[in-house]
Amino acid sequence: MKKYGNLVAEYLEHKPSDFEKNGGLWVIRAGQSKAKLHYQVGPRVVEYYSVHAVRSGSIVLNYDSKSVLLHEGDLFCAYPAHRYSYQMVEEDTVLRLCWLVFQGNHAETLLERIGFSKEQPFLFNRWALGHESIMIQIQDLLRNINGYDEMLMQSKLYQLFDSLSRKSDGQQLKREGTNRLQRCIQFMEKHYMEGITVSDVVEVAGVHRSQVYQECSNVIGLSPMQYLVQLRMNKSVELLKLRELSMTEIALAVGYPDLYSFSRAFSKYYGMSATQYQMRLFMTNQYEGGENSIGNK
Repeated sequence: MKKYGNLVAEYLEHKPSDFEKNGGLWVIRAGQSKAKLHYQVGPRVVEYYSVHAVRSGSIVLNYDSKSVLLHEGDLFCAYPAHRYSYQMVEEDTVLRLCWLVFQGNHAETLLERIGFSKEQPFLFNRWALGHESIMIQIQDLLRNINGYDEMLMQSKLYQLFDSLSRKSDGQQLKREGTNRLQRCIQFMEKHYMEGITVSDVVEVAGVHRSQVYQECSNVIGLSPMQYLVQLRMNKSVELLKLRELSMTEIALAVGYPDLYSFSRAFSKYYGMSATQYQMRLFMTNQYEGGENSIGNK
């Protein structure tokens, strides 16, 4: 372990052999770290698949314009060509992470078996002592440069993925809750312009309203109503930029029953009226256009 500013870390690089590349999975690098005092990473885009385990502490993971709070025992996966970042949130606790970077034709299939997806690249309460033991063995193999054993590494990689894919009853309940929340989020993102309500979201979930609220708040940091408002406000700004629709038309287009309801929601969300917001956008565009015109002379 070496010190890098406010981070103490070990980076174990590996150059896979032809034998390893002819298999379905091979390791690129592995490592572990300890950090404190406002530690953060990214935004960055990676070239290979990378699974990270939170050994202690908590982070906020940011991915595809979404965020999730992860604690000790949780996992997240960085997918190639997908932007992500994370930052520490509990400054009184040491943040400890370990990670495995890998590639191969079996990589994405194995990640799906565990429960990862590009749309939801995290898992709650999945890292256990058994997984930690296998990871330590993988790290030891990478440290032993002269006595490196290709066959044993292949065995340990598949052993780790197989172990992670086996869920206890409690983990299965966690997964069911995550799947339920994903259905709710997809329903809201698809139908928010149609004037749906939280009652419609609860009906899709098939559980009590308070459970939907709790799961939604825990994972995305917003209640179902807050998430619906966020979707509608973001879309309304897109429509305001186009300057093609009246305020009433925009209100109806993003799912509000009338102009009054839309105006009240917009002012509460942005701290100004939709008309004022549109004027500010127009003035900003005019200013930037003027600068560009001057620069081109």
